[in-house]
Amino acid sequence: MKFVLNIMLLAGAAPLASAGVTMHRSGLTARVPTNFQKRKGVLGSMSSKLSRRPMQVPHADASLTFELIGAGVLGAAAWGIAKSTAKEPASVAPAVPAAPAQLAPAKTSAPAKKPSMAELILEGGMAQKTPKYYAKQYPSKKLDELFAGNKKWSENMMSNKPELMEKLGSMQEPKIMYIGCADSRVPESMITGMNPGEIFTIRNVANQAQISDNAVNSAIQFGVLALGVEDIMVCGHYGCGGAKASLTNQDFGAPLEQWIGPIRDVYRTHREYLDGLPEADRLNALIELNTVEQCLNVLRTAPVQQKRAETAKQPGGPIPRVHAVVYDPATGLLKDMNVDTDKLFATYKDLYDLKIEA
Repeated sequence: MKFVLNIMLLAGAAPLASAGVTMHRSGLTARVPTNFQKRKGVLGSMSSKLSRRPMQVPHADASLTFELIGAGVLGAAAWGIAKSTAKEPASVAPAVPAAPAQLAPAKTSAPAKKPSMAELILEGGMAQKTPKYYAKQYPSKKLDELFAGNKKWSENMMSNKPELMEKLGSMQEPKIMYIGCADSRVPESMITGMNPGEIFTIRNVANQAQISDNAVNSAIQFGVLALGVEDIMVCGHYGCGGAKASLTNQDFGAPLEQWIGPIRDVYRTHREYLDGLPEADRLNALIELNTVEQCLNVLRTAPVQQKRAETAKQPGGPIPRVHAVVYDPATGLLKDMNVDTDKLFATYKDLYDLKIEA
């Protein structure tokens, strides 16, 4: 029914719209276009605004008159039918609220545990894909030799020292920390005959313990405060390439140039002594002096001073003890330089003591 009424309304409104008449719900009113007024000359000077009076049908054009009347009748009829057929909303009796059902009390459960980041990744919760690796295109014969040697070593250790290997699988208890050069000729465990797990190691070019180097400082902190090492050994070696480079005036570029700079400072500090030596002896003398200087740097660190303050009154003196040693690749021998690093540090205590109390 509403569809038919809409058709009738459109049928009545269309001719009126084409003639410039606008229809409103309060009744039929007209807005007569300006060109129509000028063409027919019926309304005279009447403006094109909405007329408040009944519209006068031009008598000069009968067809237009009947067209307007017919459109008005159709529109009015459609509007009247729409009003008469509109249904009032039926009155609905208020609903009586039903008595609440006796429901069993809901069971309260603990909130679900939020998975950790590791669990999400392992379970694929973060859409992580296993990286795809490819077989090496250029195998290395030396690497094959290395793995073959490791296999023999492992078989020998598992056969002769199974208890040690089982222990190493879960813990380490090193009592010595070794700060040495990265030179391939100085493998600390091999040259000392120590077992795995007995030496906590950090190696770099020219066995440096620079105060600004986080790698060395974090290793010292972990070794001293977490592992409880009792002796720290700074090991230089004769023929060190880093020390040799520092004796030249060549710029090696960053970061190597900045790394060997402190060794040049060691030479400057002891220049009178070094310049008085034969040129052939200067390099090894500089290596020894640099090793002692790195011992001093170790004693300057906060973890070492903290631990030594805590153990100052124990028998045997404070720990960790710091030692300067040098290795000779030509003979395979380690030499203790027999330097009392405690007295050395006491010389500069007013500069480097951090005043840490136990």
